[in-house]
Amino acid sequence: MNTRMSPCPASMQTPQHKQQIVREACRLLKAGGRYGIHELCLIPDDLGEDIKQTIQSELAAAIHHGTRPLTIAEWNRLLEAEGFSVQAQAQAPMHLLETRRIVQDEGLLGACRFAVNLLCNREARRRVLAMRRVFSKHRDHLAAIMLVGTK
Repeated sequence: MNTRMSPCPASMQTPQHKQQIVREACRLLKAGGRYGIHELCLIPDDLGEDIKQTIQSELAAAIHHGTRPLTIAEWNRLLEAEGFSVQAQAQAPMHLLETRRIVQDEGLLGACRFAVNLLCNREARRRVLAMRRVFSKHRDHLAAIMLVGTK
């Protein structure tokens, strides 16, 4: 059985490009193939448009790139609309830039290398700290989502 992983963070793509990415994954997979994504998402599903817009614009300002995370229901609908049946789903708090999570993800040596890079690169440090502030400010409405869709 073949499996594909999302080639790039779809959260950072326009709605049309998100759709194209998922459609292409479906086209490439054989029947029964699986497609996995791990993305930024907004919670809860009934989050108001004004809050969504605020989070999107603050994320875009922090990382200098348009970021359009979807709600859990919207991520599910996107996969299903392009031919996938969602077989697995999990969500977790957005802890991406917290020290403990960086050590978990990168190991102690990798976390130290990350810290040194931030200390040596003022612009990177500014952007990472800005992203971390946005994640912290909106922690009640930001999460990570993992979905596995089967063709």
